[in-house]
Amino acid sequence: MEHKVVSENSTSRLPHYTNVSTTVRLRGKEVKIHGLCTGMVAVKTNFKTKKGFGELAKLNIVLDRHYTHYLPIWVWVVEHPEGTIVVDTGENTAVNALDQYLRAESWFLRFQFRNAAKFVVKEQDELPYQLKHINERMPDIKLVVLTHLHLDHTDGLKFFPRQEVIVSDHEYRYAQNNMVSTYPVWFNPNRVRYQANKIDIFNDAYPITAAEDLLYIPTPGHTRGHSSVLFRTDEYDIIFAGDSSYSQEQVLTGQLAGVQVDYAKSRQTYNQLLAYAARRKSIYLPTHDEQAGQRLVDKTFLI
Repeated sequence: MEHKVVSENSTSRLPHYTNVSTTVRLRGKEVKIHGLCTGMVAVKTNFKTKKGFGELAKLNIVLDRHYTHYLPIWVWVVEHPEGTIVVDTGENTAVNALDQYLRAESWFLRFQFRNAAKFVVKEQDELPYQLKHINERMPDIKLVVLTHLHLDHTDGLKFFPRQEVIVSDHEYRYAQNNMVSTYPVWFNPNRVRYQANKIDIFNDAYPITAAEDLLYIPTPGHTRGHSSVLFRTDEYDIIFAGDSSYSQEQVLTGQLAGVQVDYAKSRQTYNQLLAYAARRKSIYLPTHDEQAGQRLVDKTFLI
């Protein structure tokens, strides 16, 4: 079992996030789960933490001069008995040259993004390299599940031209601040709709697996159609949470991110996550949480 370590690089002063692997029990058998860090992103502090009332919080992101330290961009890999599933696709090196990469987008989106985030992504951070080190071949990946359509979750799509890709229909139709020009030309995801009465608290869910042990659940707020992936193992659940929050602490304290599209929906999502975790032990894993890999390995629950 590889343990996650976060350390400070004395030369570059950049944090270092080590990949993690662990096993869970599913119907009595061991299933491997991997957390792969596909690069890092620093965002404005007011981007990560809401400052101000209403839409003023969005303006404060642009006015903010301060960035967070570099945060991980996690991708989660589940070696499920029905086939290996990848949750989100992380980043690629093209994003390092942001102006060039987004040249086909509107001036407003380029301005907005350039003044909100900055990336460090190395070639060895990209998924083909990462998957090779956990003995997974790209053609053997069965399914790619997207929590939402922001580029730090979709920029690895180009590595999966033959795989089925799913995203919520609502997210696809009402996407906001997504960079369409960065999608592969072949991108045509399976736009799924939730089914009613599938799970406690959230109610609606889309079964990702035939066994219905992996469920795609609505967790809106960051975007209108944001979803998370809930994995029901024999002993506890794992919530691959995308950007439902930027850290577990935000859910526990009720601290919203400034960048959320709908603050009321985010609060509702927080409440549902806490209510669900009160009923069933759950490990909560947001994409940019520095401690997410550690919690997966240590089996640290949300509450």
